Amino acid sequence: MEHVTTFADLVDVLSRDYHVPDIVLETSTVIFILESPHIQELRHGAPVAGASGATMSRHIFGPEYGHLPLGRMVKKNAETGAQRPRLSAIGLVNVCNIPLQAAAYPREIQVQYADWFDAMNAVRTQNQKWSFADPRQQDIQSYLALHLRHKLEGYRGRRTIFVPCGRFAQKFFALADVRDDCWDVIDGVPHPSYNSWDRAQYARAVERVVEAVGLAGAELAVRLESNGSRGA
Repeated sequence: MEHVTTFADLVDVLSRDYHVPDIVLETSTVIFILESPHIQELRHGAPVAGASGATMSRHIFGPEYGHLPLGRMVKKNAETGAQRPRLSAIGLVNVCNIPLQAAAYPREIQVQYADWFDAMNAVRTQNQKWSFADPRQQDIQSYLALHLRHKLEGYRGRRTIFVPCGRFAQKFFALADVRDDCWDVIDGVPHPSYNSWDRAQYARAVERVVEAVGLAGAELAVRLESNGSRGA
């Protein structure tokens, strides 16, 4: 049995088999900040590779793409070098690159690290809390905030629109506490789960996302055309 005393230890252990990488290209200027992978993300090796990603695709690209989760399209575009402008303008970043929900793991892993999964669930769901009295929960939160901070630092000086999706991502984007004059942030975007992007109260925020991706894709298409490398 692995000796795990900190969340960093747990991440090291679980990342061997349950790590889902972010997908960000040099051309990515609209970067979605998401929570963590789950079952479909593990299966396909990409963020938002399930129903939530399908909701995003339907809104961004139209109903004819509603059966194609965004993460799978972004991954295929990156792997094949297709250079499709809107897909190439999108980046997908998880706050945590291993699943935070126990259900994503085999039963033996759930049992072995049950106390950690309880703490992870508390941090994942109690987004009104900016600190935790429980040391294990606070260790998880501190690790995730620092982990995201290190990722965001890499975009300093780079013109980027960040889209934190849902209260968890919005909270950790704030906790990471990184700002840059080159950045814009689209606030108030819900996590795309449970068809939340269809709800009237989020319509303007989602519309801003669609507009941002469309504009970024159009700008990139011009650049790719001038370079003679535009994809479909």
